[in-house]
Amino acid sequence: MPDEDPKARVLRRQLLWQGLVGAGVLAAGPTLFRSVLAAPPSAGAVDLGPARLIAAVPAPPVVTRSQWGADERLRRGSPDFAPIRQVIVHHTVTATQEPDPAARVRAIHAFHVQGNGWSDIGYNFLVDQAGRIYEGRAGGAGPPGEDGAGRGVVGAHAEGHNAGSVGVAILGTFTEDGVTPSDAALDAVAAVAAWKLGTRDIDPVAPGALIGHRDVVSTGCPGAGCQRRLPELRDRARARIAGASSQPEDGGLIEEVLEAVGGLLG
Repeated sequence: MPDEDPKARVLRRQLLWQGLVGAGVLAAGPTLFRSVLAAPPSAGAVDLGPARLIAAVPAPPVVTRSQWGADERLRRGSPDFAPIRQVIVHHTVTATQEPDPAARVRAIHAFHVQGNGWSDIGYNFLVDQAGRIYEGRAGGAGPPGEDGAGRGVVGAHAEGHNAGSVGVAILGTFTEDGVTPSDAALDAVAAVAAWKLGTRDIDPVAPGALIGHRDVVSTGCPGAGCQRRLPELRDRARARIAGASSQPEDGGLIEEVLEAVGGLLG
């Protein structure tokens, strides 16, 4: 609709979004559709400036629990959920160059449940040095780590700060200042942070948004070598969000979806 007034166009997209949600399309649709359309346009104002909807960050590839071989018999109870407000970075204090990262994730899972007595693995996500992202604590009906309402599953990674935080653990030990995560691992953490924060309009460089474990708990985690690279990590996450926000004037994929559905509905 090239001749349509811009304000009317945004309002029409807002109304169409509300109709899609009311009809239950998001609940029934594929995970990717839910992920890309995770942030609805503001319902209150028409003059939105940069549209929040087109700032949604798509989910990175994630190795699911079934793919890394989680023993679901270990999991107990039902998960709790809370609105996501920050990402907390950890290191696992294990071998930095793992010959079998999936086996290490399984071992951490077993230790957290059988050793610590937790209901599931404590971290929300884990990352290896090759940049692979592993799903951690089991979530709900939404994308990995979330329920159907977009709330994050509450993990057990930062005492007193678990609700509302996404715990991302990098496999390895970075206690020494000179030993840092690989660029691939940092890119993977940035991808998770951009995905979980950007869609919720949270700037990774804002105070408290993307931090190390030691910033909220008295601990050496995530190690001096990782902690000193957090400013760089924040910039990487922010760049990913900016990239996802830079859509063509027609709104890109999300606009195409809304236009197509709108056309079908008349």
